[in-house]
Formats: sequence, structure tokens, C-alpha cells
Amino acid sequence: MKDTKQLNSRMDGTTICPICGCHQFALLYSLDKGALATCQECSLVSFFPVPSAEEVQAFYDNGYHDGYSQSSMAESGFAVGRYKALAQMLEIHQPTLCRKPQRSLLDVGCGTGDFLKIAQQAGWLAMGTEISQDAVNRAVSKVGNCIRQGDITVLSLPSAAYDLITSYHVIEHLLNPLEQLQECHRLLAPNGVFFVETPNIKSLGAKIRGAKWSHIIPPEHLLYFSPASLKYALHKAGFEQVLVFTSAPKTIVSTQRWPAPLQSLARQVYNLAPRFQMGAALQALAFKPAQ
Repeated sequence: MKDTKQLNSRMDGTTICPICGCHQFALLYSLDKGALATCQECSLVSFFPVPSAEEVQAFYDNGYHDGYSQSSMAESGFAVGRYKALAQMLEIHQPTLCRKPQRSLLDVGCGTGDFLKIAQQAGWLAMGTEISQDAVNRAVSKVGNCIRQGDITVLSLPSAAYDLITSYHVIEHLLNPLEQLQECHRLLAPNGVFFVETPNIKSLGAKIRGAKWSHIIPPEHLLYFSPASLKYALHKAGFEQVLVFTSAPKTIVSTQRWPAPLQSLARQVYNLAPRFQMGAALQALAFKPAQ
């Protein structure tokens, strides 16, 4: 009862799930400055209280990409690995796409352009969108003027224009995830593929660490998807054919100070987790049929 009262104190009668519109939530974790709660309809986990759009924008305009540029994700090898993994998926599930002589790619939330650069080198006519003007400025030297600054839902990009749309670790940051997924569906060409990746709230690491899971970092991450809730969201956005995967983490931060034999054992366990949809990263391929 106490947990329910704490949750209700962070919400009002207008609070709804941003995917399905449900008003019913169950407290998952109480945090220092809010709470995570699970939608009782689609199982999406959300942070409360929900910040305003202005608060979110201010967060990203306040040096957010400074930290990113110093992380391992900013290394060129990281972007190469992302592209290779995606290309392998496409080769299995949509093999004709990578062989098209002219093929277009849109990277939503492209950050400082590392993935775009690799895609361009692989022969894609690639462009990106990014809400942070600072990130766009940093990306220009890498990829040229192929990035539109702003949210894709207000950029008025052309319909059915992109063979492949990618969204790496963007959806967990959004106030309006369904609107953005619907826009990706509109922008995707017939026979096109939408790829999305986000942290997996049902991962082994999330289950072990609970409220101390490394991805619980509001207001940076506001939404936490499971395989079921991500598939629900993509269907809700108009995608009929959806494949959901999970993958093992590249690095297990929580075990880095363990003795080598225990680290090796932990790696073996984490590598098995994707077989049970409990991998650290949650990924989906959503297909748009030929018209």
C-alpha cells in the first residue's frame, strides 16, 4: 500500500502510457527522484514524474555529448561493429536490401555521425536526424551536410523515401515513442526495414541488479522496453511483421573487478542469456511490405 501511495504521488489523473494509452501502472522501483512503473496493458516501464519537453531539451543541450565523445561508443571500431552486426541480420532476413545498387538509409538520432560515416563507406546514401545542434555540428566534419537537426516528427521528411531506417538507443529517451515509430513507418519505402535497438529491461543484468541496473538513469532514459512491449509498440505503429532479438553485452561492467576465472564464468552465462530473450541489448527488425 505504501508503494502504491508513493507511485500515485508522482502521477496525476492525466498520466497515460505513451504506447497504449493505459492509465493503470504498477510500481516497479522507487528511485531517489522518482519511480519506475509498469504499464498493466503493454508492459512498458516508464519513469515518473514525466519531465516536460523543455526539461528534456535542456538536459541534452547541457553538454550531454561531451560525455559520449569520451566513451567507448565514440570509437570508430564501435560503429564498425554495429554496422557489421546489422549487415549480418539483413543478409539473413532481407538479403536483397544490401545488394541494391542505390539504397538509402536514415539514422534517427545519429549523434555525432559515427555510424553514418560507416554506412556511407559501405555504399549507402545515408542521412541522419539529431535533436542536438551541438552533435550535428560535430558530425559535419565526418559526414558532410547530410543531417537534419530536430525531431523526425516535425521535420516533414518525404514519405516512403528510405530503404533502411535505424534507431540506436533513441527510443528509451523519448516522450513520444509511438509518434516517432509511426513516422518511421511512414518514411520507410516498400520492402524496407526498420531497425531499433534499446536496453532490455528483461535482461539478465537488469534482473540481477534491479533498481541499480546501469541503464536506469533518468532523465536520460525515460522508457524501458522488454521484448513483449517493443513488439507491441511496433505493431501499434503499423508494422505487421516484426522480429525481436536480444544480444549479449560487449562489456560486463559489474564484473570487471572480479578474478579472471569468475569473469570468464560470468561471460559464459551472459552469452547464454540471448537464447532466453535476456540479452542486454534488445533489437527488432520491422518490415514494410511491397505495395
